[in-house]
Amino acid sequence: MKDRILTIDVGTGSARAALLAQTGELIGFAQREYDQTTLQAGWSEQAPSLWWRSVCECLHEVLHRFADQRSRIAAIGVCGQMHGTVLLDADGELVADKALLWNDKRSQPQVDAFIARDGEEKWLTRLNNPPTAAWPAFKLAWWRENCPESWARVAMVLMPKDYINFMLTGVYATDYSEASCYYLMDSATLSWSSQALERFGLKADHFPPLYLSSDVIGEVSPQAAALTGLPVGIPVVAGTSDMAATLLGSGVYQPGTASDSTGTSTLLTVVARQPLLHTRINNLHLANPAWGGFTILDAGGDAVRWARQAIAQNQLSHADLLAEAATVKPGAEGLLFLPYLTGERLADHTNSRAQFFGLQRKHHRGHLFRAVLEGVAFASTRNLNQLRQCGQHPERMIASGGGARSELWLKIKASAYNLPILSTRNQENGITGCGIIAGTGVGLYTDFSAGVRQAVHFEKEILPDSRLRDYYAACFEVFDTLYQQAAPLYDQLDGLSEGPATDSGSPRL
Repeated sequence: MKDRILTIDVGTGSARAALLAQTGELIGFAQREYDQTTLQAGWSEQAPSLWWRSVCECLHEVLHRFADQRSRIAAIGVCGQMHGTVLLDADGELVADKALLWNDKRSQPQVDAFIARDGEEKWLTRLNNPPTAAWPAFKLAWWRENCPESWARVAMVLMPKDYINFMLTGVYATDYSEASCYYLMDSATLSWSSQALERFGLKADHFPPLYLSSDVIGEVSPQAAALTGLPVGIPVVAGTSDMAATLLGSGVYQPGTASDSTGTSTLLTVVARQPLLHTRINNLHLANPAWGGFTILDAGGDAVRWARQAIAQNQLSHADLLAEAATVKPGAEGLLFLPYLTGERLADHTNSRAQFFGLQRKHHRGHLFRAVLEGVAFASTRNLNQLRQCGQHPERMIASGGGARSELWLKIKASAYNLPILSTRNQENGITGCGIIAGTGVGLYTDFSAGVRQAVHFEKEILPDSRLRDYYAACFEVFDTLYQQAAPLYDQLDGLSEGPATDSGSPRL
């Protein structure tokens, strides 16, 4: 009986593999963590070979621990972090074993030059997004200008999950979700835009064919089977971005529904029939035929991860730190945190920085950690207001990602947003969504809606606290003022970041 679904998630912080039943039940799971390489401020990259090695290790673990399930695998679905440019040569080998990640800002000069020539709105209707350093088109422009020798060898550009699909099947493919954020896809025709390709000096054959996420693109090859332990011939679907998978796996796929997805970043999304055309809103084609207008806070969950390392040297668990934060009064007794640790994708100053404001002698670790949780909520409130400016007024949010596991954080967000927040019983939403996609592709589900009905189950709803709502509204005013007033200082701070040149080792004390 072929009734099991294998999913693979190539995240920013880890690779994961999971076995699912049609009901969405998680049967088996394996994970391998890794880090980002940040050679200098604003840069962030990872090695595609690390992703593939980690995926192989996860697959070996799952297939070993659940060997009796191996013959029941009906399909494989892969999702992953978006925008990471994997460059392959004509033989399908890596041109360089590094991919510029979604939060890499090194191509900002290319974006600035593009905006100076074309403006922010000229391409908005055609390409469904404003220009930003996140999009692969600009990363490729940076690569061509700064690495001309290796650029001359580039024959194919893939995203992270598409690279894993290629390693599994030998097939070049991507889905509409990934393609919609290349800054190269025509949103009306759902095809590569010849005008955009010409504008960036790119060739159409540098990019893979486009598919719906549930389309079967190939099957596990003998070479991949030898490396992973998978049976030869399992169908592999096109898959989708981790964001689109998470939205589907949390039941956010129909127009009007909204999501707070907090993993490494915090993404606020409202589903619509067409892109939301605004210079501060991103648009993503979903796993199903719909669009998600979204804002992004690059360091959402990553701010919490940073705080655990910086404040507690990773000696305390997240649960321990959350317990300490819960003992602190809302507002952290006058302490605010701006969570812009890796800048911003869309802003007047994309090189914004994080900061604590209001530090006093009485503040301790619990105050700092609570301020981080609240700071992410306030920064996300700024983003929610941008969606509201586009006429999107969701009645509630559905929470997903690792941030959905903290009831304290959900209570903070519900009151900051002044919206109820609903959470799902199974909080591995990306895995669930990826399973629905793969299952739909091979007929285990009749369509996406049927997959959601069978695999997604809601658990609890957290309502805004009226007193906390009003207090957080006052805190937000200070937060927003601080954000605006600090912005002009970021360029000056960039000039100070390297410090003075010295010709003698470490300074003496």
